[in-house]
Amino acid sequence: MKKLLLCLFFVFFSIKQQVKAQDDFFDNLIVDEQMKQDVEKEIAVEDGKNKASEILNTKPLKLQLDENLNVKLKQKEQNEIIIAREPAPFGLKWLATVDEIKYLNVVLKPKQVKDTPNSFIAENLPKPVKAFREVLVSFGENNALWRIVGYGQLINDDDKASHGLEEYRKFYDMLNKKYGNAHEFYTPAVMNIDEEVVEDDGTKTHKIKQETVEIGTQGFKEKLMSGQSTLYSTFENDHIGVTLALIADGNGQTFIIVDYKNLKVNETEKQEIFDAL
Repeated sequence: MKKLLLCLFFVFFSIKQQVKAQDDFFDNLIVDEQMKQDVEKEIAVEDGKNKASEILNTKPLKLQLDENLNVKLKQKEQNEIIIAREPAPFGLKWLATVDEIKYLNVVLKPKQVKDTPNSFIAENLPKPVKAFREVLVSFGENNALWRIVGYGQLINDDDKASHGLEEYRKFYDMLNKKYGNAHEFYTPAVMNIDEEVVEDDGTKTHKIKQETVEIGTQGFKEKLMSGQSTLYSTFENDHIGVTLALIADGNGQTFIIVDYKNLKVNETEKQEIFDAL
């Protein structure tokens, strides 16, 4: 009987050891924490690749222009971002690109202008003004319309530049009303006049007397032609600076120049430099 019990004990012990060995074997197959993290990382990378593939396969944004030359970035018909262009003189749009201005059916003819790259003579303007014979537009190195210059019609004028002054004053009032902050600058020409002087004893001497040529007086146009006299005014609001000048050419004809500049361009360039520093 004792031998039977002893045999049963050894059998039971052997079975227990086999069960324990099997448990240890299966315990070794359990992934430790580090391996779990590695697996999760691999899954995340694979998921990222799938998302990147989806983005690459997405159709690019379409650039469209509406009738007011606002730029539309459209991904879906119901989802669009509109970048508005501010109105500029002659029906143009400030900061618009060359292609955007051409979209308005404006004809652009290249024009070499010192220190002003990417300039054109603009024809077939949306809102032409009869007082101007030619309009220059400049887009600069950033391809954004920042300068517009209007050259007035040539006027056959008298020695006082009376007709040119009338045109200058008319535009002075309009520009001051629209943009404000008017400041006029005039550099008068100085004339030397030989004046005869009779002394108390009856003798005569000659003295040189200096006189300035005032605006609209005799000889004013001649001094404008020679550059000895200059007349111009400036106007400015938060975003636009304007210069109005009266000019006389070599043929004695007078005309005005109105030079518009968008001040936002300088602000944007400065901000880009600031952000890059």
